[in-house]
Amino acid sequence: MYQRPALESPRYNRAVTCRLLLPVAWLALLGLAIALAVLAGQHDTLPGDVDIATWAQDRPFPGEAFSDVLRALTMTEVVLGVGGAVAVGLWLLGRRWEAALLAIGLILLPLLQASLKELVDRPRPAEPVVELRAGFSSPSFPSGHVMSATFLYGFLLCLSIRDSLPKAARLAAGPWSAFVLLFAGPANVWLGVHWPSDVLGGWAWALLLLLPLLYGLEVGRVRKDSYVSSSG
Repeated sequence: MYQRPALESPRYNRAVTCRLLLPVAWLALLGLAIALAVLAGQHDTLPGDVDIATWAQDRPFPGEAFSDVLRALTMTEVVLGVGGAVAVGLWLLGRRWEAALLAIGLILLPLLQASLKELVDRPRPAEPVVELRAGFSSPSFPSGHVMSATFLYGFLLCLSIRDSLPKAARLAAGPWSAFVLLFAGPANVWLGVHWPSDVLGGWAWALLLLLPLLYGLEVGRVRKDSYVSSSG
């Protein structure tokens, strides 16, 4: 019975599309992220920061308790620990390419984050506008919590969508990752520890780190499928 070659498969076509689109998206995002970092370094606030933060704090949700818990779960140290455990789990499950890519990202994440904070050196939100608490010593841009959470849980969400995890893990990781991605940013703005543009910067720079890994996932999957097809 004739079997369609791997080079003609929908999965191969999807990978080719990703190879074409991801580099273009990455370059466009790089320009946006650099521009945002430059502006954040020159201005304590950007247009819309104060208005959005004030509006957000007038809303009852997400609230202090919810936001505090979410911030604790998205600390860079916590994210690195969880990510390391996930990488080990992937390795033990035989997903060694995925594990290696995640490990590389986890190594680069704190280095990139710390470098950006020091280079931009943006002050935290100050009273009386949105500051609800004191004691933060690290610069404000980008939001480390948002950047770390976006990288790890964006990676996990992608694995869940791609069926790269066991079913039980996929059902747990997918919704949880989407939940964290949705609320990590608003929680930081509500608490007054970051400006909205800090959150935007966290998203942008996390995606810059994440997109090459997603590209690598597609390349690895196509090579694996081609090998299986040729072996069969």
